[in-house]
Amino acid sequence: MQCLCLELSHFLENFTYYYNLGSDLLQTKIILSFLTLLFLTFLVPSDAFGDWYDTSWDHRNKITVSLNAVTSSDLSDFPVLISLTDSDFTPANSDGSDFVFTSSDGTTVLDHEIEKFDSSTGELVAWVNFPTLPSSSATDIYIYYKGDTSSVNAEDVWNEDYVVVWHLNQTSTGASGEFKDSTSNGNDGRGGGGTDVGYDSRRIPHVTDGQIGNGQHLKGPTTTGNGEGTGDIIYRNSLDGMPSRDFTIELWTGDITNVPSGGVVSQYNDLVSVCYDASSTNGQWQNHISLWRAENVKMKIRGDFFVSTDNTSPASYADGHPVQDDNSASFTNWNHIVAVYNQKDADGTQGNSQLYINGVLVKDENRSGGLNRETQTDKLRMVLGADIDAQGGNNCGRVNNELKGKVDEFRISSGLKTADYAAATYFNQGDPSTYLSLGTQETQD
Repeated sequence: MQCLCLELSHFLENFTYYYNLGSDLLQTKIILSFLTLLFLTFLVPSDAFGDWYDTSWDHRNKITVSLNAVTSSDLSDFPVLISLTDSDFTPANSDGSDFVFTSSDGTTVLDHEIEKFDSSTGELVAWVNFPTLPSSSATDIYIYYKGDTSSVNAEDVWNEDYVVVWHLNQTSTGASGEFKDSTSNGNDGRGGGGTDVGYDSRRIPHVTDGQIGNGQHLKGPTTTGNGEGTGDIIYRNSLDGMPSRDFTIELWTGDITNVPSGGVVSQYNDLVSVCYDASSTNGQWQNHISLWRAENVKMKIRGDFFVSTDNTSPASYADGHPVQDDNSASFTNWNHIVAVYNQKDADGTQGNSQLYINGVLVKDENRSGGLNRETQTDKLRMVLGADIDAQGGNNCGRVNNELKGKVDEFRISSGLKTADYAAATYFNQGDPSTYLSLGTQETQD
């Protein structure tokens, strides 16, 4: 706006002089030029001349996030998925290192993490931390590109509540730490096993199209019972940062091979298992934390049910909802799980645990009554896509009951995630095109 006003000022200074000198035709042209410039002053949108983050960046676009349509309360420190494909982004650095996200003022930098960028197509998958995601209105942010390298630390997207965040977009070779944890805890995973369970090259997962960018396909086979399995797994030998009380597990699952006819449901398609490496083999420690059974989802701590669904009526949320079936939503076949483990706190307060599937609360209960279950915070072994059993004196020595299907975007966090969090996460990640809109490209000059 400043440059346009300057042009108008210069024009007015000389308007009278040139007007008096000109012929009738020239006078008419001068008047029309003046009116055109005056019209443009009010026509150009004000935000096109708003504050610019840094003159080293050439372009920006406004992004509008409308997740307020599915929430009823504000969310704090919420990691919003920005998944867009647009040719406007192709001038950016090939690794996306020059992307910068700001709030609606155009200058306040928001923490972000780039999961994927294809400079040939302009496909971008990024995570942006919104300090506040309001429920009362949509939120505008800006994305800047074609500039210097961004100095934002990707770990800052995930606040201290997050214990582990795996985007699962890597190609597994069985290398140590290949599945990178996006938090500062360093809980990297390894395909095929690790220290306690023993690495097996036959058990590495396979990269595939995920719900968000790439995901992992665990192709089995499934070993039932408590014997040593050979199915694909992702393993973490030392899960650091777990809270001693309330926590939440979430992930996407898809294309799961159903339990075979006559098969025992409890021995197939376990989702997440955390074992405590105690000095002696004890069932409650090898099943320290469990998110079991894609056909009949159960949430357990030390063998005690906190939430349990049944499979008597798969079409009804009131009776549970197995996730080995395709999601009925038109925008994805994947199912999203948010499992909220509410433990009895040290001060005696207690509440129900919740299981959300595809943004909907399907169970709200506490099967364990008044049990005061405190989570161990050390010597924890974790497997994504199977169950952990003891072997000899090793409390965490065998992995079996493997999941045959796909997984993506796995997280554990401390605290109790809310219904609004579950809904916003599901719709943002499951249907980003509906809840994100990209404005036209703006250029600095």
